[in-house]
Amino acid sequence: MYKLFRVKYVLLAFLILAKATSIHAQKFCSHMQIAEQTAAQNTIDLRADTFDVLQYIINAAFLDYQKNKAIDANCEIQVVLKKSATSINLDLLGLNVSQVLVNGQPQTFSYTDPHIHIKLPSVSIGDTFTVRVFYNGNPKKDAQWGGFYFTGEYAFNMGVGFASDPHNFGRVWFPCFDNFTDRAMYQTNITVDTGYRAYANGLLEQVINNGDGTQTFYWWLDETIPTYLASVAIAKYEALSDTIRDIPITLTALAKDTANLRSSFVHLPNCIDQYLDKYGPHTFDRIGFNVVPFNAGAMEHATNIAYPYYAIADGSTDRETLFAHELAHHWWGNTITARTQEDMWLNEGWASFSESLFLEAVYGKNRYDYSVEANHRDVLQFAHIRDGESLPVSGIGWANTYGSHVYNKGADMVHTLRGFMGDVAFFAACKSFQVKYKLKDVSTDDLEAEFQKFTNVDLSGFFEQWIKTAGFAHFDIHWIIEKNGIYSINLKQTPRFNEEVYKNVPITISAFSEKMERYDEVVILNEKEQTFEIAPPFEAVYWAYDFEDKISDATTTATIILDKNGGFVLLDDGLIELTMKDLPEGDSVLVRVEHHWAGADGTYGVPAGVAISPQRYWNIDGVGLDKANFGAVLNYSGIKTTSSATFGYLDDQLIRITEDSLVLLYRPNGNSAWSIWSDYDKGSGSPLDKRGIIQVNNLQKGQYAFGMYDSKLANNEEIVIEEEPVFKIYPNPAQREIHVEFAEKHDCCMVEITNQYGLIAKTHKIKGKTLEEVIDISDLAQGMYFVGLITEGRAYNAIPFVVR
Repeated sequence: MYKLFRVKYVLLAFLILAKATSIHAQKFCSHMQIAEQTAAQNTIDLRADTFDVLQYIINAAFLDYQKNKAIDANCEIQVVLKKSATSINLDLLGLNVSQVLVNGQPQTFSYTDPHIHIKLPSVSIGDTFTVRVFYNGNPKKDAQWGGFYFTGEYAFNMGVGFASDPHNFGRVWFPCFDNFTDRAMYQTNITVDTGYRAYANGLLEQVINNGDGTQTFYWWLDETIPTYLASVAIAKYEALSDTIRDIPITLTALAKDTANLRSSFVHLPNCIDQYLDKYGPHTFDRIGFNVVPFNAGAMEHATNIAYPYYAIADGSTDRETLFAHELAHHWWGNTITARTQEDMWLNEGWASFSESLFLEAVYGKNRYDYSVEANHRDVLQFAHIRDGESLPVSGIGWANTYGSHVYNKGADMVHTLRGFMGDVAFFAACKSFQVKYKLKDVSTDDLEAEFQKFTNVDLSGFFEQWIKTAGFAHFDIHWIIEKNGIYSINLKQTPRFNEEVYKNVPITISAFSEKMERYDEVVILNEKEQTFEIAPPFEAVYWAYDFEDKISDATTTATIILDKNGGFVLLDDGLIELTMKDLPEGDSVLVRVEHHWAGADGTYGVPAGVAISPQRYWNIDGVGLDKANFGAVLNYSGIKTTSSATFGYLDDQLIRITEDSLVLLYRPNGNSAWSIWSDYDKGSGSPLDKRGIIQVNNLQKGQYAFGMYDSKLANNEEIVIEEEPVFKIYPNPAQREIHVEFAEKHDCCMVEITNQYGLIAKTHKIKGKTLEEVIDISDLAQGMYFVGLITEGRAYNAIPFVVR
């Protein structure tokens, strides 16, 4: 029998994890472009000093839109003047403006896309006036993500543009003051051909049959929202309606999809209950989701969430964290909104964290823990690669407003804040923050000030170093000394991607007895090395820090209790596969594997000529390990891929050219010298793919790391690596064949296909210069494989693919 903490049993030779994400993509632009766009945004933001929009009344017709892909509309905007002005500017992107009225009278205007410059009649400070803009045309998509879509029988908007500045994207379908902070109420009146239904923000007041083959849907939202949360969705929708906790619920899809929609949202009541319990009352009049044919995520429009068809296509709950993410925005993003795009983690990081909170409500705390740890590993392994560099969570640049640090590391840091404060204080602060800043824009400093009121833990270090500074804290138990039942525990900091000394960190240190009794003591870490004296009520045979993983430092862990021989268990977050034999009947052992995402410390000595890994090492410890004979499998990988199902970017700084000189190092504790472990076997796979396995025999307590006999690496000399041929493969996943497509005609090499263990599964010789080579894979079993090009016997960087 196995008792699991954040562990998956694996019965197949491969594991592919797929996670639905909300609006999430990678964006790249030059520093000059970013500077220009940021300057432009700051200029636009100055308008907030001059006027404030109170309400939009959007009157829009989408007739025969499958053919015309057009809007014919007018928008009445109620404005209050805050500072003396003779004109105002509104935003409208790529449409035609025919007339502008101010207080019902025609007014002089000029339209230089995307700005409408409108002359004002005599208006005094404090006066409220109306501007009505008549416009038409074909609403635009963003170059990367978002905008307005006409897809089949659907018409809908996605209120954010990833490639646009500012990112808020109301201006693609109505004239507005388009920023994150200006909030207004909305009346949205949508005219469509009979047979279609239009959904917008708020509650449906009435539907009027116009007698000419059209009908108009009148929607009213009396809570204020920024422009990017305004929405419309049109199709031949059918609605599933309900009331949960006195909140009206509307789920819409085409008639053929409503059964799957209902099944995929079966845990929506659990989600609503959890958020009401943890975050406080729901702000808006309704919760609504509209299914749309969008394949790159969802969008949290207030009360009218645009939800992708793929997430409900099979009627399963496989992607249910996506609706949990979008609904969380009704608190984090819609009720309170990030004041600037630089603080987008307040919207997206908190909504991403809420996915795990939802899983906790439905499936229990272990599921929460597993979700958090899987995300934490993904952040440590890939966030700096996907976003181009290690970044802070707050103070993010324009190009990464919707990147991995904002979503994934943001969620990781919310979990850490929960760990710093404890559940009672943390969730009390969440509720208070929602009340204090209801329907307002907020900053990270606002969050810090409010949350500090609920805890005696000094949060200044957390916000300054964990949130506003790039990189990760990293801790390890350096040494332990016992005297008269008092244990001196030395903790050492070796941060990842920075040189910070992290302050005011509450860490739980746990002692374990031979009987697996546990004693906890919370200490506050403030120094690079700090020693704490702890007297547990028993003889301690094992010590751990942050055993429950309440804080997300640069370590992922896996803990398991084993009580029988045989088999293997893959500890995902420990990046290790364990085997056990020779355990006496009736005994059990606790094994904890810490995978440290930081350079192995070679201060106390490394074998001559060996370069030790600058990226990672393992610490293996626990209770009763001396009772059993353990073995382990460690994967090494120098390839560069961000596929979540591969071992990319683990050892790429160590395995630069060849894996031939790779060795396994060992030391019993953190203040000992490293030596080469005497009992291991290196897998006999391809010698050129930079991947493989090391089989560790007679596994012992202590620390393990990879090393390389490479004089240049050991002496920090520059290593010049010749460029590899540029190629891509498709389809992926594949069934019978794959296409290897080159950037330019190629004839230099052998195509090598290896399996997940680095064993050669297939080779294919390229004959003659070609831009594309087709390779038969019908003889390969299903699973994960890697494609590489052997050129002049040099090591290569493999590309992963899946055989179905």
